[in-house]
Amino acid sequence: MKLQKLTGWMKRSSASDREINALRWQNWPTISLGGLAGDGPPISHHTVYSCINVIAEGCAMLPFLLYRRQNDSRVIALDHPLHDILQFSPNPHMTAFQYFQLLMFEKLNYGDHFALKVFDDRGRLSELYPIEYSRVLPYWYLEKETGLRRRAYRVSGFSGLQSVFLEDEIFHVQFKPVLSGDNYGLRGASVWQQYQQGTIDSALTAEKFVADGFQNGVNMSGHISVDAPLKAEESDKLREQIKKSYGGRNGAIGVFGYGAKFYAHSQTSKDGQILETRQFDRSVIAGILRVSAHLINDLSKATFSNVEHLDLAHFKHCLLPHLIDLRQTARKDLLAESERSAFEFDHDETVLLRGDQKSFAEVLEKAVQNARMTPNEARKATGLPPKEGGDQLFINSASIPLDVAAKQTAPNQKGPASE
Repeated sequence: MKLQKLTGWMKRSSASDREINALRWQNWPTISLGGLAGDGPPISHHTVYSCINVIAEGCAMLPFLLYRRQNDSRVIALDHPLHDILQFSPNPHMTAFQYFQLLMFEKLNYGDHFALKVFDDRGRLSELYPIEYSRVLPYWYLEKETGLRRRAYRVSGFSGLQSVFLEDEIFHVQFKPVLSGDNYGLRGASVWQQYQQGTIDSALTAEKFVADGFQNGVNMSGHISVDAPLKAEESDKLREQIKKSYGGRNGAIGVFGYGAKFYAHSQTSKDGQILETRQFDRSVIAGILRVSAHLINDLSKATFSNVEHLDLAHFKHCLLPHLIDLRQTARKDLLAESERSAFEFDHDETVLLRGDQKSFAEVLEKAVQNARMTPNEARKATGLPPKEGGDQLFINSASIPLDVAAKQTAPNQKGPASE
């Protein structure tokens, strides 16, 4: 049954024609789907891949949780189908980490991530299947009942069949919406389309220059001077003889006759500012993506005393905006309208502290001593089993139970002990 539902979505091409007439489709797409495959930036540059990988892995490793609101608190919605989808596996072929890593990679590299929503017999979301970016073409249509503009997605399958899906059937995460032309708000612009494609072109040019230099690999570059003038064929013959004898042989000793003299033209990487240019390009690319330099192995400005603050800044200014965007998009696309007031999404950010056991222990200690957590909740956060009496809240550094502290006599009041 599930397999039929999964494979059946590409058999909707005949039904799509009826939907087109019924919904009065407008702004019919004219762009070839095949032309979208190359819309992404040149990911071949190593700094681009390093930065996107840092962001994608950083976001994917944080547990994505669905909470149910209860009075003034909230609890993890373990009984909701979305809990297992987001926490463990969105479909039988992917883990949650793999899916969210792919989601962030496509969001940054292409500007969009698309996933098909599969529903069970009760109409509840049961699976998410990512769709290849180049096979999706979003466009606008006018809804007949309301006259409002809605988003639709034309998807091309591997067999050549095409189907149209409405926006409540597709999970669509955008980087920054394109706000011009016919695609106004339809697609997301990748970080390079939004900012500086020229930055990547410059960095790739510098990389090619260095690669060509290593490939040619001859230090004895310069010119040869002879006393008598040479004809064109004599000059070509001499050049070929020198290239055959010394080309590509670093450190070779040249031997010339007939009064010929060799004048070397030496230029180091430092003289050509190649190292500075490559480092500058690396810094600019990391700055565009807001990735801390030490996370892509650039430790020129990192010290043992500031790495912790750099990690914190990376979370606040780089990862957190993407996490907030994911939570809001998930609320809009994955929750039914009737559920949005009862549920909320959040990430377990304490995972970031687990690499620093000292800081993690201090956070838990203060939370227990200030009645924010019970001892058993703190033990659960460290993977320890609960203990009897550990479900009470404690207050102040003496770890007095909260109910006992409330019963104690205030200093300015007379109690039985003072009589």
